Amino acid sequence: MQAYLIKTNTVIEPFGDPVGQTLLLDRPLQVVQDETLREAGCEPAVIEGPDRIGTPTAPYLVLEDRLYFSRALLAEFLERARFMGGTAPVRLVVKKGLFTRLMAVVQDVPQDEETFSFPMWYVPGGTFRPEEAAVVVLDIDEDSYEGHFPRHMIKKEGYRFCVTSRPVMTITHPLHLALANVAANFARLAEQKKMPLWQKLATALKARSLNKFHVLAAISQIHPEAEVHPTAVIEGSVIGKGAKIGAYAVVRFSYVGERAFVDDHAGLKFSVVGNEAYIANNCVLFFTVVYPRAFLISGSYQFTLFGYDSAMFNAIPSDYRLDGEPISVLTARGIENTGLRFVGSVIGHRTKIAAGVIIAPGRLIPNDLQIFPDPARVITRVPAGVRPHTTLYLVNGRLQTLDELAAARSQ
Repeated sequence: MQAYLIKTNTVIEPFGDPVGQTLLLDRPLQVVQDETLREAGCEPAVIEGPDRIGTPTAPYLVLEDRLYFSRALLAEFLERARFMGGTAPVRLVVKKGLFTRLMAVVQDVPQDEETFSFPMWYVPGGTFRPEEAAVVVLDIDEDSYEGHFPRHMIKKEGYRFCVTSRPVMTITHPLHLALANVAANFARLAEQKKMPLWQKLATALKARSLNKFHVLAAISQIHPEAEVHPTAVIEGSVIGKGAKIGAYAVVRFSYVGERAFVDDHAGLKFSVVGNEAYIANNCVLFFTVVYPRAFLISGSYQFTLFGYDSAMFNAIPSDYRLDGEPISVLTARGIENTGLRFVGSVIGHRTKIAAGVIIAPGRLIPNDLQIFPDPARVITRVPAGVRPHTTLYLVNGRLQTLDELAAARSQ
């Protein structure tokens, strides 16, 4: 079956990357789409617009190039659409729920109080007439896990993360890109939960235990050429070829790309680290996406996306408003409320941020910048001849003794 991907010319800012070149688990979206479609028996073809489809006699699929979807989502949609029969196109519609509330935020697609309509259609044959489409409504919520946040932080009892093997969302904003990576990582874990009984037994034998943490270690995929220190903890994760994981590092439910370096005592949870990225010792990532060759030291970094060749030196990308209100982001349509209480920043390609900088939640930092803190808070010169045991104060970028400080204030 032919699958027509309509070019939307979507560019993801602040990166300036065409949507098809953005990365999901360290692979371009267009490659992920191509592989997913081929696994479903579809032959992908990129077209400039729906008028290029013509009038095929055989069934075909139409979708936009900005759409991320999993193999399980596509399989269920095709099965349900074919079962409907008829001659009208069938559009993918998703019931609103935990996934759409936490992952499919600020989506630029038609919606009502109960559903989202995504740009994917099954056409039994003939001319593509989307205005005549019937719909298949999918409930994609499958499982959830509790997040341990105090009530005063989230203004409600309990917080749950959605884990589904059937994610779908359009990618038009870097926040979508970050969330799509989290969703793809969760979809990988959800598929593992569905493994057949014989495979579960084989995993338990490999783990030599029914303890869930031992089993999580056993289902991790570690490339034979990766180097993992024996004291490191790897659970439910993928470690790529040539990656190095240091002593006492903890990698849980995460994806580490080829030749990435995770130093001693670093911690990764629900995160994606790209090829050749560097995560320094004691740095902690939580729900964070790191593009290839990024350099991170002195985290904790949470709910943040780092671009290619970016660097962060003990700066703080904040991810929470102290008033507990949801965080808004700048989109092509203006300022929009995400409905999320935790949203970090997006750091552009090749941007380097020095220690001491604090970034407000939900900010987009452009490519190719060097950002320093207020010079008044940086020691750039030490007074000549300063005596041992002298107490000094940093004032407007200068180190001063208490007497100098008092004299300056008396003037």
